[in-house]
Amino acid sequence: MSAVTESVDFDLKDPEFRKNPYPKYQELRENHRIFWHEGFNAYVVPRYDDVVEVLKSSKWHVRPGSNFLERQHAANETVDQIMQGFYYFLDDPAHRRLRSIVSTTFTPRIVTNFRARIEEIANELLDNSLGKRGEMEFMSDLAYPMTIRVVTEILGASTEEDQKFFYDKGWALAGLLEWDAPNERVNLAGESMLEISNRFVDILESRLDQPRNDLVSALIQAHADGRASDSFEIIFMCVLLVTVGYETTMNHLANGMHSLLTNRDQFERLQREPEIISAAVDELLRHEAPVQVTARKAMEDIDVAGTTIRKGEMVVVLLGGSNRDPSVFADPDRLDLTRANANRHMTFAHGPHFCLGAALAKTEAEVVFSALAQRFPNVRIGDEPVWRDTAILRSLDKLPLTLKES
Repeated sequence: MSAVTESVDFDLKDPEFRKNPYPKYQELRENHRIFWHEGFNAYVVPRYDDVVEVLKSSKWHVRPGSNFLERQHAANETVDQIMQGFYYFLDDPAHRRLRSIVSTTFTPRIVTNFRARIEEIANELLDNSLGKRGEMEFMSDLAYPMTIRVVTEILGASTEEDQKFFYDKGWALAGLLEWDAPNERVNLAGESMLEISNRFVDILESRLDQPRNDLVSALIQAHADGRASDSFEIIFMCVLLVTVGYETTMNHLANGMHSLLTNRDQFERLQREPEIISAAVDELLRHEAPVQVTARKAMEDIDVAGTTIRKGEMVVVLLGGSNRDPSVFADPDRLDLTRANANRHMTFAHGPHFCLGAALAKTEAEVVFSALAQRFPNVRIGDEPVWRDTAILRSLDKLPLTLKES
């Protein structure tokens, strides 16, 4: 440590913390502006205003936490090179250039135009589960197949063969987002990344001859215009968009559905007032962030919350904790679908690395939550939900839903 800062140790692997981290976040906010955590090997910032200050600054490297990249390199050097090419993990000016390419090709208009297709996919999956059986396992019956189909169809992988491939391979990519993933999960994620990269090479080659109205074709045009330096950058962007385009959205859908069904009055309010869906999605994102923490590495000595962070040291910001900071959100543990300032949540981060997929994630959530509220007003949680064993991603492994009376 570079300064005299209190060390606070809490067990990231504690089952109770992983099931419900919010009491610990409250304790940390109340007692610390910044502290050192051995498990992260980093300073930690728990309060909203300090989180914003860190995220809006461009004086940080953006990297996965802990020794993730070193482990990934050991698992597979080629995968490590792909990870290093992800624009999310690059600094300016490379990050700014590549982000500009994605933001001008993957536009809100594309998402708006794709909304009808998102509704078709959601209703098809609901018909085949709750509609036919009166029950569903939300993760495997809807959240995963819907999000992987949506992002790959937008990219241009829309054939039945493509869809089967991405359904079989895509789930393993989540290991790329989990800093604390075991080595076997990192290796599996690496293998899946290579296979998906090769698939996009084939798709890209086919679009060079026959462009279509899809995102891969738009990215190829960016290369033709001189904005993308080579085909490898396009592949990197496609793999990243698949990775973040399904995993975090899938988790948000499940977390949001769980929040709605454990706060029945709010679910019933959504049924009565469908027009509140946009605000409701922001509140659900605030209430249960699918990504709980993110990290930055100092490019130079930086003051954070009264502590000097030396060049090369890490700061972890608690996104999930900042979303429940009572100095910003009144009665923060309460779910209120019409909360006036819910859109101030940090779930999509803030500043230079604000999530480019926010519009798509919110649209998918609006479609799913609206469909369930209107089509299946009596839906309820069946067996006990199972939370995933990770402190970085906040996600359910299983969320059984049923129409049957208990």
